Amino acid sequence: MKWILHRVIPVAVGLMLMTACSSHVSSVSSPKPVMPPVNDSLFISRSDVTSTPIPTLESLMALTPEQIEDLHQFVRREDIASLPKNKQVSAYLIAKLVNFNYEGKNHSASIALEKGSGNCMTLALLSYAIAKEMDVKVVFQVMHTPPMLLEVTSDLAVTSDHVRTFLYEDDSDNKGFAFSGRSYVVLDYFLDRYDRGGKKVDEQQFIGMLYRNLAADALLDGALNRAYSLLKMGTQYTQEYAPLLNMLAIVHRRAGDDETAKQFYQYGLNVSESKITLLNNYHYLLTMNGELEAAERVKSQLLALEDSSPYSWYLMGKEALDEGDNQSAKIYLKKFLYNTPYYHRAYFDLAKAQYALGESAAAKSSLSQALSYAELPESQRQYQAKLTWLNQ
Repeated sequence: MKWILHRVIPVAVGLMLMTACSSHVSSVSSPKPVMPPVNDSLFISRSDVTSTPIPTLESLMALTPEQIEDLHQFVRREDIASLPKNKQVSAYLIAKLVNFNYEGKNHSASIALEKGSGNCMTLALLSYAIAKEMDVKVVFQVMHTPPMLLEVTSDLAVTSDHVRTFLYEDDSDNKGFAFSGRSYVVLDYFLDRYDRGGKKVDEQQFIGMLYRNLAADALLDGALNRAYSLLKMGTQYTQEYAPLLNMLAIVHRRAGDDETAKQFYQYGLNVSESKITLLNNYHYLLTMNGELEAAERVKSQLLALEDSSPYSWYLMGKEALDEGDNQSAKIYLKKFLYNTPYYHRAYFDLAKAQYALGESAAAKSSLSQALSYAELPESQRQYQAKLTWLNQ
């Protein structure tokens, strides 16, 4: 089994709290959980410490004086100046991104504009920086995209998602943005017809996502101390963002502190809405430590969990298939397909699990579904061959 990380890049890498109904409502609210203390002493003297400073938000967003002047010259053009500010920002970005190289690298806003390249999060950061310069309100939305494993190492699996950006018109009358009917422009650089819109995220969580991305790069490079420092910086902006807490648990585990890792999983499961990856990785840690009874309780919560973010279920289903846990694979894949019934590969994987469990009729039905949604001839031939074989 592998630790699962989430990283926001183009092509574009969760304890369940049970409550019972009651007629009594307590007037005393439960105190908000406090984030566990990080174990600084583990990382101070590590060998991967470098002289490269941890970037501040200001340095990530900063544009050069030349870039700022170029922006303001653009919006002074006769055909642009009459537009609302949010459309001026959109027009500028569209003009600058005509020949943009959508590579999977994290850059600061100024470097992205200079090089004309970067990943989805880099583009969102660039949009954010330009909008801030123009005093335009920005809101971000996480998009659920077809699952893709980006990088796999001996114990890490990195998956992808992406964000899109909403640029709102002027709010000088202070009516707000959410339900005012105020117009906006949507920037989405990686449109896919199978994308599903997730939750809107505020600026604090967006900044946490930036540092999560940078930390994922550092962790994959083996720079554990730098990954830790980036994650710690991210917690200055948000302390309830599940992927950030998940990675803090992973770096403490890698540094040999399982107890602090457990505390971060438990804390994350109490404060974060998305619990899938936290539960999955917490179960892995308990299993590795031989705490099988506790691991089984966490696994039961994971199997019973309902979550509207579907693609984590698919990746966990694939992982369970690889491990020969066909019953769990079937449950995870069915959860995925409940929310995403068009993804033909998941039907094919579900058929594998069903066939391994002796459910031949169900496997045939899943293969037929896969065949009905497949568009590429190669996939169609593969599914038809398997279905023919089962029918024989």
